[in-house]
Amino acid sequence: MNRPGRWISLFPILALVPRLGLVVLAADRQQVAPETRAILYWSSSAALAVLVGLAEVYVGIAVVSRRHAGLATLWVAITVLLNALIVPLSVSGLEAVPVWEILGSRGLQVAWGAGLGLLSTLCVCGCLWADVVREGSGLPEAYETHLLDRLAEEEGRRSTLEAELAALQRDQREAEQARASAPAVVTPVPTHAACGLCGYWHQDQRKVAGHITQCRRRAAREGMAGSPEPQPVETGPAALELQSRDADS
Repeated sequence: MNRPGRWISLFPILALVPRLGLVVLAADRQQVAPETRAILYWSSSAALAVLVGLAEVYVGIAVVSRRHAGLATLWVAITVLLNALIVPLSVSGLEAVPVWEILGSRGLQVAWGAGLGLLSTLCVCGCLWADVVREGSGLPEAYETHLLDRLAEEEGRRSTLEAELAALQRDQREAEQARASAPAVVTPVPTHAACGLCGYWHQDQRKVAGHITQCRRRAAREGMAGSPEPQPVETGPAALELQSRDADS
């Protein structure tokens, strides 16, 4: 029984139908046997008692399990109204007199009967409301499923990103290892000769060739008889820097 509140709410039918039948028969001025009347009254009263008892228990369980303020208020209203309606019945049982004599006036009788109707209505509403509160309308469950799907999707994306990052790191390590294991590229040292007249040397062979041409022209203009013997030229980095500085000056 997944929704007991709906089954409990069927008891008012069993409580009202026998009394409604007696009222219709009395309106039609039909006679009903005392035994039949007693059975109908007993069944109606028992159904009403079962309705109120089960409804109060079920609504109370819903209040405790869900801590719902609206259901708690309704449960208090049912309890207070039930206690108010039981008072004339208790006095009638203690004094062994009919309940209509305890009520006395017609106004109290009408109020007591209306209270019974209101009590049964509150019990039915409370049971149906408790079903809704306990089981929900379906929205929380759907929203929970939506959140679980989103979490699974985000987890999949995170796993994909982690795999891509691991692949990039692996490629980077392999590239670094390849660069470390590769032989170093040695820049070849220029092998062209320096100027035979003045010993000028530069890393750029074209500059050296141009300097030699100008140096020979200058020597020819000055009327030098023979070329001076070339001096040994150092070709190291320090000599290269010194010669470049002298040429610029």
